[in-house]
Formats: sequence, C-alpha cells, structure tokens
Amino acid sequence: MYQRSHNPRAVVVVLVLAAVVVITVDFRQSPGGPVERLQEVTGAVFGPVQRGLATVLRPVGNAVGAVGELGGLRSENRRLQAEVQRLRGAERANQELAGQNQQLRATLRMAARCGCKTVGATVVASSGSNFQWSVTIDAGTRQGISRDMAVINADGLVGRVVAANPDYATVLLVVDPTSGVAAHVSRGGTAGLVRGRGSDGLSFEPLHAGAPVGLGDLILTQGYAGGVFPNGLPIGLVEEVGPPRAGLVRTVTVRPFADASALDQVAVVVASPPPPPAPGGGVRTDLGGR
Repeated sequence: MYQRSHNPRAVVVVLVLAAVVVITVDFRQSPGGPVERLQEVTGAVFGPVQRGLATVLRPVGNAVGAVGELGGLRSENRRLQAEVQRLRGAERANQELAGQNQQLRATLRMAARCGCKTVGATVVASSGSNFQWSVTIDAGTRQGISRDMAVINADGLVGRVVAANPDYATVLLVVDPTSGVAAHVSRGGTAGLVRGRGSDGLSFEPLHAGAPVGLGDLILTQGYAGGVFPNGLPIGLVEEVGPPRAGLVRTVTVRPFADASALDQVAVVVASPPPPPAPGGGVRTDLGGR
C-alpha cells in the first residue's frame, strides 16, 4: 500500500529552493520573460475579481463608517436646531423692541404736539365689555399718576385715569359709553361733545343745530380751565353725518384714531400748558366724563 511521506523538512527545503529559483529567474530575465508573462496573466485573471470585490465591499465599509458617524451627526443636528431657535427668538425680541421704541417715539411726538409732560407706561391688561371699556397700565402714583389725568398714545387720545395705586392705574377708554370729552372740529371750530359707543366707536354732538360738520373732518380735544384733556389732541375723523332731527342737533359718527383693541405703549399727561380761552365759557362735560 502506498504511504504518503510526512517529512516536513523536505517540504520546506523544496519550497525554499523554488522561491530562490523564481526570484533568480525574475531578477535575471529580460523584459517579456516567462515570469513577467505569468504576472500579466495572473493580473488579467484576478484583477477583475479584485475590482469586483472592492466595488462590493466599499459601500459596506462606507456604511460601517457612516453608522459610526451617525451619533455625532445627530448631536450636531440637535445643536444646530437649538441655535436656530435661539436666533429666531432673538430676532422676534429685537423686532418687538424696535416696534415698542417706534411707538414710544411717536407717543413722545404726540406729547410734544400739545406741550405736555408725560409718563410712559405699558398696557398690561384690558377689559372690553358692555360694562366698561378700560385698560390697566404698569405705572401709578409712584410715577406721579393720579385720577383724572389724560392718557394718549402715538395715534391720539386714549382716555383718562379713573383709579391709581402705587404701581398700576386704570384707564377708562374714550370709547366707553360713560365717557364724554369736550371737543371741536378742526375745520371751522365747531364745538361739541364726543361720547363713547363701545365697539361702534364714537359720536360727536355739536352744541348748536346746523353747525358745519363734514365727512373726513378732524375732531380734536377742546381744552378749558379745570378740564382733564389738553387742547388740540386728535380724537378721530368724521365718517358719517346723520340727518337733522326735529329740535335736536345731528349725531355725527367718529372713527377714533386710537385702536382700543390694540393698545400697547401709552403716555399719561401729568402736566399740560394752560388751555386757550374757550368761546362762551367752554363746554360742559359733566355728563359721564369731562
């Protein structure tokens, strides 16, 4: 029976001799020799296989690397989202501050128009109902505010203070049904009384029947000695003139400049110049206001 040799030393010697022969032949052969041709054949056979394996294995390697980077990308994404939210919040805050600054400047210009000394305040609460149209502001007696002081904003007359404590005050709006303001028409000087009508705005009642009042006329406050409101503050524009009534004056509808539903920055008139003399001794406004 044939038995295979198991001499490892002989195998090693044969392999070493074969390697030496191949190296010697490769070193001594001229270009185009048999070993070089063998290398070319080997490259031609196994090259496509290697490229195919590389093509198949490269996405796998990339996927493994991507999985390793995924955690870091998620963390970076969360950080970027938080930064975007912070920047958006800062932008909104800057826009609000810019808007408030613009309103305050316009309110100061309105105060300068009548030569008034004012204290600025912000509306912190409002009450618009059939019972009372009023707002609460964040300034009170500590800032020199007291009852029966006029309140204005950038658009014109807002109302008057009806209650004050050290830190807050309540302002009855000019549109409140119990409010009454001595006023006159800018064109021609027709005197009368402005009354609040709640959500319907204001009405103007001329003192004399047949007094000239037209659409688009500007209604201003009429200052008088002992009155609450400084002279010449804009109240609103005439948008409707009712027909004459028997023995009575016409009722004129006025659209107020100050929007009662969007009050923010206001100013309380703590001092105003003396009013000009009113013809006929002034206008009485003791019916529901002054």
